[in-house]
Amino acid sequence: MIRGLRLAFVAALKVTAMSIEPSTLQGEKDFAMLRTTFRWLGAIACAVFGSFNCSAYAIDPPGTMSSVEKLRAMLQTIDPYKPDQAIAGEIPVFGSATMDGLAHAWIDNFREFHPDIKFQVSGLGEAESIKRLIAKPSGIWLVSRPVKPEELDTLKSSGLRNPVSFEVARQALAVYVHPSNPVTSITGEQLRAIFTTVGGDAPTWKLLGVTGALTDQPIKIISRSQDSGTYKFLAEMVFRSPLRSGSMVKSNAEVVDAIKDEPLAIGISNLRCGITDARALNLKAGNLEIPSDEIAIVSGQYPLVRPLTVVFDMGHPESQRTAEFLRYVLSQAGQAENVLAGYYPVDLPLIHAELARLASTDVR
Repeated sequence: MIRGLRLAFVAALKVTAMSIEPSTLQGEKDFAMLRTTFRWLGAIACAVFGSFNCSAYAIDPPGTMSSVEKLRAMLQTIDPYKPDQAIAGEIPVFGSATMDGLAHAWIDNFREFHPDIKFQVSGLGEAESIKRLIAKPSGIWLVSRPVKPEELDTLKSSGLRNPVSFEVARQALAVYVHPSNPVTSITGEQLRAIFTTVGGDAPTWKLLGVTGALTDQPIKIISRSQDSGTYKFLAEMVFRSPLRSGSMVKSNAEVVDAIKDEPLAIGISNLRCGITDARALNLKAGNLEIPSDEIAIVSGQYPLVRPLTVVFDMGHPESQRTAEFLRYVLSQAGQAENVLAGYYPVDLPLIHAELARLASTDVR
């Protein structure tokens, strides 16, 4: 059935291409420019603090097309996959639990083109993933955040010939609370006070204007482990401060699952997690309230979006197998799998740049 839905979705892409016009987005206080390696439909790079000034290219504002139509239009602009060569052998894939389901979706469909290729997929923390890539440089490291140049330098000094990173998908994150919680939106200042140690003592729900029985109750944080890409993305690139300790779980799905059972809980997880028993808060910047929904994300207004990346050794003798797999991931079918798995496609200019890097002899 899942396969049938995928085929139907890809078939639906065969519509008249819709033009995507760039527009510059402006914001207000509480959300700041986050300069990272990712773009959202051109060049969105912003996060949650300071003055909200997300200057970026995006598709038409909400109201002109539905989010489904916008996604379809985006996918229609991406070239379909055409195998460049027949490949065989085995590719180890390891790393982010966030990307595990997505990786399996890519693999299942890629093997329809290359039935002789095998994959060995395992979920590992970041420290273990780095060790695995050094030990098995023919493998692919799944990383749910941007990869720093110094991290690639460390891999190279550890024996990899030409370690490179590629952005392959995007994920929208949301701030979740229990459905009984009266809070509907949250500011960057409030997020910082709750999730980071710079906020001082552990806050209560009074911080968010809650009255009644909850007002003096402590806010209980549900978070990922310190070795996860989600934790590092929030600490290093969103808040840029040490995170407050909380109840730690192994996956983003478990974050939301824990919140639905705890009226005092709050946490950050995938916006498209598929769990309806917890509620995502809107993000508030001054008088501007950004809804946590598909329209805001696809239109480029929603700021809490992160890149999902892969790292492999382009200089390894068996790197052609991995490069061919990434050509599929960056194709129309591969990016359609992003949407079906609860994520978002990479924008077309970046896909073209990534494919050019794959074809280059000097990928770094």
